[in-house]
Amino acid sequence: MSVINSPTTVLSPQSSSSSTLPQQFHTASSQHDLVVKRSATWRYLQRVHQGGMVLYNTAVLTEADLRKGYPYNDEKMQRKTMQYFMLGSSLATILEIPNQADCLKALHVVVQEFDYFIASDSKSKMMLKFRATGRKALLEGKSFEETGEYSQLDVRPLPFQLDYIITFASLCDMIAQVYEKLSGNGNIWNMNTLDLFQRVDSRFKKILTTVSKELEGMARDVILDELNGMDPLGGTTEDWGF
Repeated sequence: MSVINSPTTVLSPQSSSSSTLPQQFHTASSQHDLVVKRSATWRYLQRVHQGGMVLYNTAVLTEADLRKGYPYNDEKMQRKTMQYFMLGSSLATILEIPNQADCLKALHVVVQEFDYFIASDSKSKMMLKFRATGRKALLEGKSFEETGEYSQLDVRPLPFQLDYIITFASLCDMIAQVYEKLSGNGNIWNMNTLDLFQRVDSRFKKILTTVSKELEGMARDVILDELNGMDPLGGTTEDWGF
């Protein structure tokens, strides 16, 4: 009996290991493909915001078209520009973290703090007090989560207005670099890191969805302008069925 049971005991772990390896490889491979795809998408958006790119095979958006769609002096647009600047600046710092897993943890924190900041910034009674370092802030004496400070979000006052198009193109570059950094090592993916990635990726996708809708609206206006310019009878946009 001992002779029969012995090989069974030895072979069982080998059998289990061989069955899990393909699944681990599949997870790492599919995750790598997703990360590469995300990076390419953000690189594409970066080029679109640099002007002169065809948006989704529909219309060429020039810099003039973009500036028409994103009015510089609009208060809401300036607030959004500042938010994107803070996020991009924070990502630039996080990208300096050499370990990918630690970088992913920091990314998760920064998107949480970013959401909290946006929610706080939208409340008129919430006053933002900046520290001299520019890296942390207090909100009405209360803190983000427990400490009262932003540990990863780069919150700082600026003495000038930011250009939205340049700021968002820079944010696209930072987010693309984030995905490129995470694509370098398939060994980091496990249940914990995959969960963190999904949370970070979902937040970036919200930005992607919002901006894509804005750009599609601009492309639609460009197409309508071109169609109206081609109409010898001087038809209106309604005549084209848009």
